[in-house]
Amino acid sequence: MGRPAVVSRVFRQSAALAAVAAATCIMQGARAQTTPAGPPSPAAGAAAARTQTPPQNGIQDIVVTAQRRSEAVQKTPLAVTALNASSLLGRSQTSIADISSSVPNVNFTQVTARARVTVRGIGLDTVSLGSDSAVALNVDGVYYSRSGAAMAGFYDVDRIEVLRGPQGTLYGRNATGGSVNIITKRPGDTPDGYVQGTMGNYGTLNFEGALGGPVNDGVSARLSFQTFHNDGYGTNLVTGHRIDNKDSQAVRGQIALKPTDRLTIRLEGDYYHEKDRANAYHYLGAGVESAPGVGKPSFGLLLPGGFEPSNPVRDIATPLDPNNKTSFYGGYVDATYELNDTMSLHSITAYRRSNINTEYDIQPVGATLVTISFQKEFSKQLTQEFQFNWDTDRNKLVGARPIVIGAGPDDVGPGGAFLQGVFLGGNLKTDALAGYAQDTFNLTSRLHLTAGARYSYEKKTVHDQDSVVFSQAYVPDYAVTSPFRDDSAAFHSFTPKLGIDYDLARDVLLYASWSKGFKSGNFNLGTFPQAGAPGILKPEKVTAYEGGIKSTLFDRRLRANISGFYYDYTDLQVSKVIGFSLALVNAATARIYGAEGEFALQPLADRHFQMTLNASWLHARYRNFISSDPNRPGQGDTTDPSANNALAFNLAGNHLAQAPDYTVNLGAEYTFDTSLGSFTVRGDSTWTGRVYFSPFNLAYISQAPTNVQNAYLNYESASKHFYANVYIKNIGNKNILSSSNASSSAVGGGVIGYAQPPRTIGVTLGVHL
Repeated sequence: MGRPAVVSRVFRQSAALAAVAAATCIMQGARAQTTPAGPPSPAAGAAAARTQTPPQNGIQDIVVTAQRRSEAVQKTPLAVTALNASSLLGRSQTSIADISSSVPNVNFTQVTARARVTVRGIGLDTVSLGSDSAVALNVDGVYYSRSGAAMAGFYDVDRIEVLRGPQGTLYGRNATGGSVNIITKRPGDTPDGYVQGTMGNYGTLNFEGALGGPVNDGVSARLSFQTFHNDGYGTNLVTGHRIDNKDSQAVRGQIALKPTDRLTIRLEGDYYHEKDRANAYHYLGAGVESAPGVGKPSFGLLLPGGFEPSNPVRDIATPLDPNNKTSFYGGYVDATYELNDTMSLHSITAYRRSNINTEYDIQPVGATLVTISFQKEFSKQLTQEFQFNWDTDRNKLVGARPIVIGAGPDDVGPGGAFLQGVFLGGNLKTDALAGYAQDTFNLTSRLHLTAGARYSYEKKTVHDQDSVVFSQAYVPDYAVTSPFRDDSAAFHSFTPKLGIDYDLARDVLLYASWSKGFKSGNFNLGTFPQAGAPGILKPEKVTAYEGGIKSTLFDRRLRANISGFYYDYTDLQVSKVIGFSLALVNAATARIYGAEGEFALQPLADRHFQMTLNASWLHARYRNFISSDPNRPGQGDTTDPSANNALAFNLAGNHLAQAPDYTVNLGAEYTFDTSLGSFTVRGDSTWTGRVYFSPFNLAYISQAPTNVQNAYLNYESASKHFYANVYIKNIGNKNILSSSNASSSAVGGGVIGYAQPPRTIGVTLGVHL
């Protein structure tokens, strides 16, 4: 009863805090209505309140560009969480995986070299080649089409904005669940920079730094770099080599030009490279049920001479070491021209490349049985976006015409099975065109109406190849001679948004919205068209209703942001093992609703002590989904028409994958000011409900409820030049799965998966230049 009681108590406390905040908001709003008029121009006053730098004598506020214009996060009528550079450093957050505990209803997992980010139950539920995430990743305004780019980590970052809920109007394609926006530090007018190093257990040795400033009149530049190294969290007991290690290097260069007072041009280029033995599948036990009514798996395949590691979450036992080699690189030209004081033109031209080469064994015990090798997942992307911005006292208009050309993998293969010749691969091209506009109009000095819409067109063209020959052993340059599909499909979507918000008081905002999101259909790249594996997938669509309150109260001692949402979600694209392939299928419908709260409290007069609470409750369930399970043949409670009338399971009422019912993060920190500088001690604890990794909601393919604690000690010198951070993450050294699935019954049906890092300890030392 310990953990449920603690979680229940945390939720009761958060509910009480929310009630107090709401009551205070109403009282402050009532007082605001009787306060004598302040600003001479109501419209001008409303505009100024949204763009001015907020007071910083209490809980900090951050200026964001979530709506493609600058405004304080507390004045943005969206469920958006912003994390600045100091917050990331103070919690040693260097990747999307790290920030998920700081943002309500965000779940992160990793499968092979791909990131799976889920927001409010919507995300990427597959590693199928050519699949798109439903959570958009944008870096400096450039959309990254491949989810693996999220694994590249953060460095020289100004802030990160996580937008929850469909962003179909302003962010368009594949933003059904939300958007993660990374904004890097820009070249400035004064010289600045930093360099820092981190040492820790598991041989961790990381370096990061940047240097920037003016070069000439109207020209400034910035150069940033990052290196990561650790020896690995486990061992391949057959080869003796460390696995799940990391060796990566990244560099970014920026040049800012200002030829005239009205024209600003920024050029950026970046490169990321990783080569290590990461992404090892771990054998977690049997995963095949042999007869109806069996409550747990009855057997798994263990080859002669093979053995299961005593700590399978960390170690593997296979003659094949995992091999991971990835690179992401590209650049952009960002130009803004100010037509006058209220209107501007904005253009972003970008090119991206990603190369993912991974090799691993999907039955990582004993002799090498099945080698999966994605040796040529190359992707290239060319994007062009034009924006027109009109910013007045009464209007905040953003209009644009973005074009995406050639986004998606253009070459994939080869793979092997039973050491014989099996090739599944091909080419997939996406051409996308869209136009959108969104305007926020001040109906009164307090009441604002937002209306927007986007029309999207996407065409996907596929060329698939396969070759299956069991008469000879597989070799890397295996000849592919059997094209089986040349096809294309077009998808259209109209995604509108209507929103209204009201300034109940200066620091209290009420908002509500209705919007739609769209993720285009797709092909099952490299998968045989067969029963249960459709050749063409339908688009995902979501209709969302949301409302919330943002408040900063008691002389900025208390921040309380609360939101609630309801989604109708149709044609979900979910993964399914069919034969040797991992295919995508459309689930019929799902219903998602829930609530979130973000609270910060400074109870002491000196404001040195701060408590934070992020809490979310999520109900994400299938309404209509019938699917057979290849690892439970002949079982089910109904008939699956797509599988030639095979028995199947009615999954209505089951949890969506990666959608725990609750997440709670409770933290506290205290800052000591001394003559040597300031010291901040922080601790936090995160509770997460059960996470299912399969729509079948099997307990042995899930992560049971968890509770993880972290601790930090931060130092900043009185001169602000030197800083240090000591951290301990996962203090209890718990084995927590980040994902798992049952491999094909044809190769034993074992449960395989990945785990979050064990306890990590480290220290970061840095200096501001």
